[in-house]
Amino acid sequence: MAAPQRGNTEYSCYFITASAYQKQSLFQSDRMARLFLDVLQHYRLQKKYLLHEFVLMPDHFHLLITPTETLERALQLIKGGFSYRAKKELRFIGEIWQPSYLTGVCGT
Repeated sequence: MAAPQRGNTEYSCYFITASAYQKQSLFQSDRMARLFLDVLQHYRLQKKYLLHEFVLMPDHFHLLITPTETLERALQLIKGGFSYRAKKELRFIGEIWQPSYLTGVCGT
């Protein structure tokens, strides 16, 4: 299978799935779930991506997004922004994310 195209992806909608490290149920905690939603909304309001739909599960999330820069940058903001704030604001210690994510182009 070919690797997804890199570079400017602003004209495509993507389905993304990313999991918490070792499938820990991070988002079962109300504080963690609210923080994730806050990060997701923060970058959406900054127009870093168009957020079409999302589902937050106890140990992973699904997104339908259209990046305004690159897909990699959008995921860096979401996952990295959440990690930074969880460690700073909630004093979370340890790994938060599995190192990869699953992606597909919407409508294919």
